[in-house]
Amino acid sequence: MLSALRPGTPVYVLYKNEPRFAVAKVSQVSNQYPNIGYQQQPLMPGNNLAVNIAIEVDGKIENYERIPLNSSIAEFPEKGVLISETRDGIINEVNAIKSASVSALQQVDAHKNVIASCDKLLFDLNPQLRKEQEQAQEIATLKEQLSGMSEQIAALTGMLSKSLGKKKEE
Repeated sequence: MLSALRPGTPVYVLYKNEPRFAVAKVSQVSNQYPNIGYQQQPLMPGNNLAVNIAIEVDGKIENYERIPLNSSIAEFPEKGVLISETRDGIINEVNAIKSASVSALQQVDAHKNVIASCDKLLFDLNPQLRKEQEQAQEIATLKEQLSGMSEQIAALTGMLSKSLGKKKEE
């Protein structure tokens, strides 16, 4: 439990936004105080106490407030940080982060299908959008045709130049 934190105690810190972890050392622990407004479990004696700590991590001091003493981990979503007294607490959280990302990647194709379906619905529901898309397709087709014609004209011009060059030599 985090209630055993003392100066010099190692703690594990997970920076969830990056993600990376560090082993830190507790440098200061405040006196215990009632953690009013924060309740993970029903009130029981000693169940709603907290401390503030300062930890030294990577040569810097970081301060964390309202660490509940009845837990083995403390999360600070506003900082994207999780502090654990054990390596296992960090491992469990890393597995949860990885699982969430794997799940999100598995849903990419489903979301692409939803986007394609919505585009088709918008196309069917909005005649102006359909007209604009048809015009864009016509313009793209005309550009391709012009490009092809330009290449053909350049080829013909090159052939004519060669023909005329040969006739002048004769």
